[in-house]
Amino acid sequence: MHGRLKVRTSAEEATRKQKERNAKAAAFRAGMERILAKKERAELDEELLVLTGKILSANPDVATLWNQRRQCLQTFAKADEETGGQSLFDKDLSFTEMCLQVNPKSYCAWHHRCWVLENCPTPNWDKEVELCTKYLKMDERNFHCWDYRRYVVAKANVPPSKELEFCTEKIQNNFSNYSSWHYRSKLLPILHPNQEDASRPISEEKLKEELELVLTAAFTDPG
Repeated sequence: MHGRLKVRTSAEEATRKQKERNAKAAAFRAGMERILAKKERAELDEELLVLTGKILSANPDVATLWNQRRQCLQTFAKADEETGGQSLFDKDLSFTEMCLQVNPKSYCAWHHRCWVLENCPTPNWDKEVELCTKYLKMDERNFHCWDYRRYVVAKANVPPSKELEFCTEKIQNNFSNYSSWHYRSKLLPILHPNQEDASRPISEEKLKEELELVLTAAFTDPG
């Protein structure tokens, strides 16, 4: 009828979704074929960055494409005698963040980000710590992000005491946050070593405090 919005039937919706999947699969195959051809010709150029970028922005877990992208970035960085490819690396950090928005637990994207920071002339480690804080607000159990945080915290020389405060905050927000408890267990021996008995990981006083915290967690969040 005129003036009324047509509502798709379940069959029509299924057909539409299948067409979308087929189109995406065809685009993926075409992109991979072009990338493979460029690899065989050893073409490390701007087009390769574009091609890998299109696929990785939709699926950040294709490890071989990240490898090719790194080879390409290295080539461009070596050619940039003035800045060592800093602007290019900065763009790729932005790109990996876009990929992490697609899949915040993409190991490949987090690993590539480590590589970029290790290879760029002036990495901003403090900014990376802030990025981790943001992502752990979105998902406090993202163990990939926790691993990455430990890595960048060491690079940024963040005091262990400050990280312990961060862990405490996360535990208070959610007592079931295993990743935060694990990180805490690594920080406590650094901050509160047992001076009287080296076989004991932390001081007796701090151990009692931690036991109280664990008991509080058990009664507050029994699940």
